[in-house]
This record gives sequence, C-alpha cells and structure tokens, in this order.
Amino acid sequence: MCRVLFARGKGHDVAPLFDALVKSAQKDPYREKRNKKTQHPDGWGYILLKEENATHYRSVLPVFNDPHAENLLNSLIEDDSEVVLMAHARAASQGGKTLFNVQPFQFSTKHGFSFWFMHNGDLDKEALIWKAGFKGEELVNASDSYVFATYLSKTIDNTTPKEISRRFILGLETTRTTLNTGTLFLLPDGSWSAFITSYMVNKYAHSLDDWNYARLIELKNNGLYAVASSTLELYHEARWKTLNNGTAISISGDKLERFSLGDACGP
Repeated sequence: MCRVLFARGKGHDVAPLFDALVKSAQKDPYREKRNKKTQHPDGWGYILLKEENATHYRSVLPVFNDPHAENLLNSLIEDDSEVVLMAHARAASQGGKTLFNVQPFQFSTKHGFSFWFMHNGDLDKEALIWKAGFKGEELVNASDSYVFATYLSKTIDNTTPKEISRRFILGLETTRTTLNTGTLFLLPDGSWSAFITSYMVNKYAHSLDDWNYARLIELKNNGLYAVASSTLELYHEARWKTLNNGTAISISGDKLERFSLGDACGP
C-alpha cells in the first residue's frame, strides 16, 4: 500500500507536506507495525499544477533516494504562488516494479479534458478487467491501479461529481483493501478540478492496525487544503482530521463538496 498526498495552497505552505511524504515513504511506523516493512520504495511521481505550467514526473527510484525530490522541495519552499500538488510513493502489490506502473498516471479523453490519477490500495484486478470488458492478456504486467484509471478514461463523459462518482461504482465493487484515490482534471479553458475518495473494506475498518495505516487525513489551514496518507501526521504536526470511511470530496475553484461515496454512486 502506498503513501499519497493531495495539496492545494501556496507553494511554501505545501512544501512541509511534501517533505512529510518523503519521510513517510522512507520510514513508516504504521506499515512496520502491520508487516515489519518500513518503506515505500517502488518508485514515485507527482503532478505539480500552476497557473502557467504543469510538471508531471515519474521515477522508479524511491522518493527518498531521488535528487529530484529535493529539488522539488526546494522549489516549493521558495514559491509564493498558488499550486496544486498530487504526489504518490509506491509500495507495489500488483503489476511490475517498472516506470510504467509508477503513479500518477496521465490520460487524455475524447470528451475534451485530461486527468492525472493516483490510487492507494488493492483492487481485484481480474474482476476489474472482466467487468470493464478489457483483454486480460494485454494487461498482464499492468497494475490494478492502471487498469482502473484506464477504465475511468474510457467511461467518464464529463467532470461533474455525479458522473465521476457513477464510474467509481466499479472501483467499490472490486476493492480488496482500500480505494483511496486522487484525480486531478485539466479542462480546455485551463481550469482544474479534483476528485478524492477515502474508502476501506470492513475488514480493514475493524482492525486497528489496518485502519490506522489505511486511513486518509485532512488538513485545512488559512488557504491550505490537503488530503494525505495517515503517516504524514507523524512528520508534520498540524490539526489533521481523519476522513470518515466512504468519504468523497469534489473540488472545483473555491467550491469544496463533501459526500458519501456510496450515496453518490447510487442511481
């Protein structure tokens, strides 16, 4: 299971959160308590969106061993502009440990928008392939996260919360552990929107160690907004709050809408 971060705010305010992600990937006490493993070493990536540019980067190096991560941190520290950062440090469970499977993934659609997608958790890949109507032999080395992102790219008709939620039904149906996701949409007029989900299966929700490791946390502070994996609370002291299981969040401009993912995915 991976460590993830979605953050919106001034670059210098986002910087400590990214630093906490790096430290979380290098030493994760919550993961160690579950299975004696301490790191998320199987590559990392990010999308950094500003008003004038977008930077998408992926590497098979661990984030804590990649000089590019330090460069990103330093650039954020000195940045007074508004940024959106979505970053992912991978601990592989399915799919090859190759650059292909490093997240966030980027897709362009025929409906006039593109998006980046990241996922923390484990889906039933075979069921997902079958229900999506894909060919399994073509996706042997792809991760379950890539398969689900591909499904989204082929089925989302528009970026309204109702439409996006409707397409997450398949993700809910095939979740083995968690469906913690971040999707950042870029629209033709240059604007952006985001969709975030926090979901874990009952088995995880009722096991203290699993719940503590799998939950997402939220931070709101003077224009800074972030959702992140739980481990970041150990490396950045702030008024984090744990998101309720099944929460979905839609962000568009200054509007933030919060609802139950299960309800949103209904008819």
